[in-house]
Amino acid sequence: MKVGGDYTFDGTQDLVWETFLDPAVLASVLPGCEKLELIGENEYEGALKIKVGPVQGKFMGKVKLEDIKAPDSYTMQVDGRGAPGFVKATGHLTLAPSDDKTFVTYEGDAQVGGKLASVGQRLMESSAKAIIKQSLDGLNAAVVSRREAAASGSEAPPITPVEAPSQAEFAANVAKEVAKDLLPPWARWGIGLILGAGLLYLLFTLFA
Repeated sequence: MKVGGDYTFDGTQDLVWETFLDPAVLASVLPGCEKLELIGENEYEGALKIKVGPVQGKFMGKVKLEDIKAPDSYTMQVDGRGAPGFVKATGHLTLAPSDDKTFVTYEGDAQVGGKLASVGQRLMESSAKAIIKQSLDGLNAAVVSRREAAASGSEAPPITPVEAPSQAEFAANVAKEVAKDLLPPWARWGIGLILGAGLLYLLFTLFA
């Protein structure tokens, strides 16, 4: 399974880089993350609860950062295992300044096994996109909080953990991602509404 995309953060490159490497911030914005700790040089260990369609459970895993070129890029190796199966992934992030903001591109390749593999490629990819978007939005909120605190000369307020979306909200987000993948741009406004409603109904059935 391959994922990729880009995101513009509302902060300088140095600030975004610093936020990316803070395990407390990462744990607070990653949906379902129960813990994320630094256990060695550029190596993290964590626990994550996930639910993709009818498959749910806890993963224990490690993330190791490699080929670090601060504050421009790094590669990460992910190895997670649990009752739902396993995930082995490699991802690469690149940061570039854009005026007073930061443009981030990311790409990754993951292998999944066990019950997760039975979910289906389309639903798996769409679920991954929905989780990534929520995580990036949370990271950007943390960047903005730190930027505003620095401007006022005060300490950044504690990061509030992101509340996991309800089953209905997550199903809706996944349905949107599926619609994006299936429909050409010219058809998304009209047919997309109809198809999205049908996909949402289907996902409600899967999540029930």
